[in-house]
Amino acid sequence: MKTKKLFPILSLFVCLVLPFFAVAEEPLTKPFKAIILPDGQKHPDGMTFNSKTKDIILAVPTIGDKGNAWLLKIDNDDKVEKYFELPAHPETGRVTPLGISFGPDGHLYVADSQCLGGNPNHKSRILRVIHEDGKPVKSEVLVTGITQANGLEIHANKIYVAETQIDPSIVEMPMVSGVFEFDINEFPASVKSPRRVINLPTRLPTPIHVLPYGDDKHFIYNFTTTDADRNGAQKVGANGIGVAKDGTLYVANFGDKEIIEIKLRRSKVISHRNIGISKSGLNESVDGLKVCPKGYIFYADYVGNAVLVANPANGKNVLIAKNKPNPSADEKTKGALDRCSEVCLRGDKLYVSNIDLEDNNTPHTISVIDIKGINFDDLLK
Repeated sequence: MKTKKLFPILSLFVCLVLPFFAVAEEPLTKPFKAIILPDGQKHPDGMTFNSKTKDIILAVPTIGDKGNAWLLKIDNDDKVEKYFELPAHPETGRVTPLGISFGPDGHLYVADSQCLGGNPNHKSRILRVIHEDGKPVKSEVLVTGITQANGLEIHANKIYVAETQIDPSIVEMPMVSGVFEFDINEFPASVKSPRRVINLPTRLPTPIHVLPYGDDKHFIYNFTTTDADRNGAQKVGANGIGVAKDGTLYVANFGDKEIIEIKLRRSKVISHRNIGISKSGLNESVDGLKVCPKGYIFYADYVGNAVLVANPANGKNVLIAKNKPNPSADEKTKGALDRCSEVCLRGDKLYVSNIDLEDNNTPHTISVIDIKGINFDDLLK
C-alpha cells in the first residue's frame, strides 16, 4: 500500500525536479600513456616547447628537498634525459623551478618559487639559463625579492610572471596576487631584436630586486581571490599564465576557479575581465595553462585532477580528461592523472605534469593525451 501511494509522488518529483539538476559531463578522452621520470625526479611542473628542436623542457622542483634541481628534456620519441642542473639559492639551499619559457634570444627563463620550496620571505627569483649553439651552459639570477614566483610566459621581449601572493603573512581570505612584467632588455646580454644577439658579457648581470607587496613598478596587475564557494579553503591566487598571439594575457585565479583576460598597451592594462568558465561547474581550480594558436586555453585543474580547454570568447569550458585523485602506482604507469599542474602542447598530443603534492608516490609521471581528431572548434562554439 505505501509503495503504491508513494509512486505518483516520486514520479512527479522526477518529472519536475530532476531536469534542474546538472548532469555531470563525461571527459572527451583519457591519457593513453605515461612518461616515467628517472629516480629522484619528483613533482614535475612547468613545461615549455622548444620550437627549434621540437623538445619539451620540463621543470622538476623536487619540492621540499634541499639542493640543486634539474630541468629535463622530453624528446620527440618521449625519451627523458637530464637537460640542465639549476644551482640552489645560496641562502635557502634549495631551488624550486616552476614556470619556464624560452625567450626570443634563445635563452630559457625560469621562475624559482622559494615560497613553495619552504621560504615565504620574498626569496623567490627569476633565473635565466644561457644557451650557446642551442645548448644550456650556465644560469644566472635576473630578479630577486618575489614572494611566490609561479607561472612564467614570454611574448616578444616581455617576461610575465605570476606572483601567487604578494603578502606571505596572509592566512585569511581574501588574498591579493597578480602579475609582474619585465623587459628582457633590462638585463645585460639580452636581445635587441629577434635576429640580433649581443655577445655575452664576462660578468653576471646585477639582479633587479623588486619592492614587496605589489609596490614595484614591474607589478602591473593585481586581483583578489576569495574562494567563497569553499569558505576560502583554496588559498592560492595567480598561478598559471599564458599569452595569445596578439599579446593578450590569460592568468589563472586558482582558488576562484577562473581565468582572467588582460589586455595591455605599452605595459599598461587597458582592459581586464573574468572569462566566466566557473559557470560550467566542470573545474575545481585553474593551475598551469597554455594558449593554442587558435586562442583556446588548455589548462590543468589540480583540485579536480582534470585537464580542460576553454574558449575565452564565450567562456565555454570542455572537460578533456579526468580521473580519481591519488591513483595507484599501476594506474599512474598507464597514464592516470595525479594532481596535475601544467600542460604543454606538441603537435596532436597534450602533455600533462603530475606534480602529486599529496601522496607523493612513485612513479612520478607525465601523462600524454592524444587530441588528434577532436574538433575543438565545434565543441567550443
